[in-house]
Amino acid sequence: MRKICIFLLCLILAGCADLNSMSADLDKVFADDQSEKMIRINNYTDYVDYYLPSDAFELAADALALKVAYGSSSFIMDVNIAGIVNARYYPEALFADEGFFDPARLLYDRNGIYRDIDGNDKTYQYRVYSYDDRYLSCFYSRDLLFYGYASAEDIVPLSSRILIMAKSARVKEDAVIAAYSSKDVIDYEKKQVNMFETVMPVNGNINEFLLNKNDSGDSE
Repeated sequence: MRKICIFLLCLILAGCADLNSMSADLDKVFADDQSEKMIRINNYTDYVDYYLPSDAFELAADALALKVAYGSSSFIMDVNIAGIVNARYYPEALFADEGFFDPARLLYDRNGIYRDIDGNDKTYQYRVYSYDDRYLSCFYSRDLLFYGYASAEDIVPLSSRILIMAKSARVKEDAVIAAYSSKDVIDYEKKQVNMFETVMPVNGNINEFLLNKNDSGDSE
């Protein structure tokens, strides 16, 4: 019995060490100021121009969103239409994330400022959630949203690619405003859940990541 307890304790400590190592590595990614590096935009759309790293591969794209493969993982970059519209018409509004993931699965939470390719400082929030041996990563800024589904070995380098792409992106806010007014009704939660389903495998059970908003007693 004592040997079993020691073995379980070792497993717990090993898990804590891995988590601490991942958090430390992610801290290094976001603390490393890559804004001085020369990043050349190599992709152009109606609403956003951006740099796609050479070791990442485009799987699908439209004018607003891009699905990218990296290693055995993938992520989506999406233009944050609601954030852009709110910043234009309601600049006093607080920066807000999407906030519909299960907080019990949250492993990493970082807020900060990055400098984009044009020298603009932008506030961001980056979160990582766990699901078995995979991780869901979420990057929010006023003009961009990134969602990734990564293996343990990919989560840190994938996070680095997300940050590089965020810094390189030039979002055409006037074009977004012209196409999407503040009166447009855009169901972002539904759209993003659908996007997650394209990133995660069919058996990924995205609902396991989401908050059940009816737990509070609200009925559908």
